[in-house]
Amino acid sequence: MTKPSEDRAQASPTKQFFVSMLTRDISLADAILDLLDNCLDGALRLVHGAQVDYTKHFVRIEIAGDHFSIADNCGGIPRDVAKNYAFKMGRDSDDDRDSDAETIGMYGVGMKRAIFKMGRNALVRTRHGEDTFEVPITSEWLDAKNWDPLPINEPSEANEKLDEPGTTILVQELHDGVARHFGNAAFENEVRTAIAEHFTMFLQWGLNVVLNGEPVLPVRVEVLVTEDEGGPAPYVFQKTIDDVLVSITVGLNTSKSSGDDDEDDAGFEGDRSSSISGWTVLCNDRAVIVGDKNRLTGWGDGIPLYHPQFSIVTGIIEFRSHRADKLPVTTTKRALDTSSNVWLESLVKMKEGMRIWISYTNQWKNHPRADQSRFWAEARPMPLGKVIAAIESRKLAKKSDGHIEFNPLKAKVLPVPEEKKPSSRRIVFSRPIEEVRLVSKMLFDDQEEKPGIVGEACFEMQLVKARKQGD
Repeated sequence: MTKPSEDRAQASPTKQFFVSMLTRDISLADAILDLLDNCLDGALRLVHGAQVDYTKHFVRIEIAGDHFSIADNCGGIPRDVAKNYAFKMGRDSDDDRDSDAETIGMYGVGMKRAIFKMGRNALVRTRHGEDTFEVPITSEWLDAKNWDPLPINEPSEANEKLDEPGTTILVQELHDGVARHFGNAAFENEVRTAIAEHFTMFLQWGLNVVLNGEPVLPVRVEVLVTEDEGGPAPYVFQKTIDDVLVSITVGLNTSKSSGDDDEDDAGFEGDRSSSISGWTVLCNDRAVIVGDKNRLTGWGDGIPLYHPQFSIVTGIIEFRSHRADKLPVTTTKRALDTSSNVWLESLVKMKEGMRIWISYTNQWKNHPRADQSRFWAEARPMPLGKVIAAIESRKLAKKSDGHIEFNPLKAKVLPVPEEKKPSSRRIVFSRPIEEVRLVSKMLFDDQEEKPGIVGEACFEMQLVKARKQGD
C-alpha cells in the first residue's frame, strides 16, 4: 500500500506581489488621505463613542522631494494593538476595536499601503499614554522573502519621545516618481484641495491640519435655508436603510443663477460662502465625492443632464453607520460602491429632490434675479446636519419611526414667479473698454462706472425716447 504524501503546497502570497498589488489601485494623494483618516480614527477611539472635540487635535503633514512625514496628537497606538493588529496586512474578523465608533476603515491596510506607495524605508513612532515606542519598516524587510514580524523598539534618545500622545510617521527612500511628485508645487496644491474637500466637516469643527507649514481651510458645501416656518427651504429626507442612517438635502446654493454672465451680478444678497453645485456624498463625515454632476449621482438618468442652469442647485447625502462595511464606499474611500442596496435606494430619493429644483429653475430662468432673491433674503447657508435640524421642527415635515421627509413643493414654501409679469431678457454685448469709459464719462462724469450700469443707462435713455414716440 502506498503511503499518503505529506507534502504541502505553498499558498501564501509573495511579499513583492502583495505590496505591488496593494498599492497599484490607489493614487498618491489618496494614500496621504488614508493616513489622515487614521489620525481621525485615533481621535474617535479616545472618546469611546462620545463627541470628539476636534479643536484639541492637530495633524501636521510635510511633503518634500526627499521625505514624507505626518504627525498628530490623536492618542497614539496602544502597544498591544501594535503587536496584534496595526501592522498586520489586513484586519482579522475578531478585530472589533471600532464597534462603537463611526470610522470608515474596513480592511486594515491603509497605513501600510500608504507607506509602501511612497517609499522603502519608514519609521512609525507612537505614544499611547506614557508608553512610547517605534516600529521601523525597512527596505531589507521589504526585500526579504519571508513575513517576519516587525520589531518594536524603544526610542534610543530622550528627545525622540513625543510631547503628547499621538503618532509620527516618517517615510524616506522615496520611489523616484513619488519624489518628483512631492517636489512639485502643483501636487502640493492637489493634496491641499483634496484635504479641504474630503475632511471639510472635521476642519469646520476645528481640526487643525497643516500642510507644509500652511493651515488647510475647509471647502464648504451648504444649501440655503430660512428658519421661518413658511419660508423657502430645501428638500430633506432621512431614513435608516440596512443599518445605515441616510440623510439627504437638495436646495439652492449661493452661486449666481444660470445665465447671469455679468461679472457685476452678485447673486443672492448677504455674506455668503462660496458655493459648490452638484452632489456631495459623505460617509461618516468624510466627503467621498464633492460636486458630482454626472450619471453617477443621477444626472441624465431619468432627469436632465447637468446644465449651467442647475449651477444654483446643490445636493448633499450622508451615510452613517458603526459598521464601515455597510457604507457604499470602496477601499480607497474616495469612490462609491454603486451596486450596494443602500446606494440604490438612496438614489431614488436623490432624484426626487433634484426634480423639485429642476422644476424650480425652469420656472425662474426667464425672470430677473432680483424677483427671486427677495424671497430668500432671510435665508442662511447651512451644512447638512443643521439643515436636518432646522427642517425637522417644521409642522409639514413628515416624521415616523425616525423617518423624516420634507418636500418644499408640497409644502408650498417655494416662491413662484408672477405669471402676469412679462418675462425679462438679458442684453449682453461687449465694446472696447475705451469706448465704455468715454460713454461713462459723458453720462456720469466718471469714466470708471461699472459697464453694466453704463449699458443700462443707455438702454433707459432710448426706452424713454421710444415711449414718447409711441404716445
